[in-house]
Amino acid sequence: MISKVGIIGAGSMGTALAQSISTRVEEVTLYGRRQEVVDSVNNARYNKNYFPGLRLNPNIRARLISNSLDLADCEAIIIAIPSSEVRSVVNTICDELADTILITVAKGLEYPSLKTMSDIILEESKNPDIVSFSGPNFADEIAYGHIAGATIGTADASLRATMSDLFGRFILDFSDDVRAVELCGVLKNVYAIGTGMWDSVYSNYNEHYTFLNMCYKEMCSFLNVISYDKEIFTKFCCFGDFNLTANVDKSRNRTLGLMIGKNIVKTPYLDSSVTFEGSKSVKGIVELADKYNIDMPIAKFVYDVLCGNNNIRKTADFLINMKHLNDD
Repeated sequence: MISKVGIIGAGSMGTALAQSISTRVEEVTLYGRRQEVVDSVNNARYNKNYFPGLRLNPNIRARLISNSLDLADCEAIIIAIPSSEVRSVVNTICDELADTILITVAKGLEYPSLKTMSDIILEESKNPDIVSFSGPNFADEIAYGHIAGATIGTADASLRATMSDLFGRFILDFSDDVRAVELCGVLKNVYAIGTGMWDSVYSNYNEHYTFLNMCYKEMCSFLNVISYDKEIFTKFCCFGDFNLTANVDKSRNRTLGLMIGKNIVKTPYLDSSVTFEGSKSVKGIVELADKYNIDMPIAKFVYDVLCGNNNIRKTADFLINMKHLNDD
């Protein structure tokens, strides 16, 4: 049973998971970049930047991320930072990661390597005890203790048992394919952007759910080639997270698509100070599709629009007429 957990990243998801698991462990330490966040957690028991109305449990403390985090006592470390920062952060603290369980909740692909976060963490830390955690969850709802589901990616039976205890407030399912669990999290962000774009042009329910089904069909075609877990399509990381992110306006990636479609945000758009993981990963997904000879016109539509190379309405009309999307 785990008693001490470190969470790299004191943002919304890191803080939410700290609050959730703090009822099941003795001590949780949040590692953040900003002194005001650390002071707020330690002195006021709030993360005022993300959850100003949520009083954090007393066994949660915070420290600044530095070259030495004093992680030796942590039996598990959750990595909850943007995917673009994972390699540099893990490389900086790799000497402290040898004898612990590493859990990644970061969603993204490194470009141009096309590596997932678990690939990067293994490469930098040399620690094979890596678990992916992904599901249909908004951080604020986790923080306030609402029912939540998640997929645990690991083939290790003992790690599954440990994760079941640590994340005991979640409804869990499991996959042996760690990388597929992560790729579901990448794909759903791409399709959430695409759905937002589509809904800015076609706004009724029939049109929305027709396109949603087209997206999920394309996503499953990709996973059918990439993943050896042939039940991945039914799991929280896949069907559940895809539906949440593509359907709910609270989703940042769906909102990005809507804002581009309504010309609130201009293209080309492939980066931002706000974390839209889908915009950073779509190029990698398109290249993986080409590598494995998988036809993914919707992912390419999203990429083309983000690059400023295509008109949303013109491309959306083209997708409607693609007969192969209607084939079984």
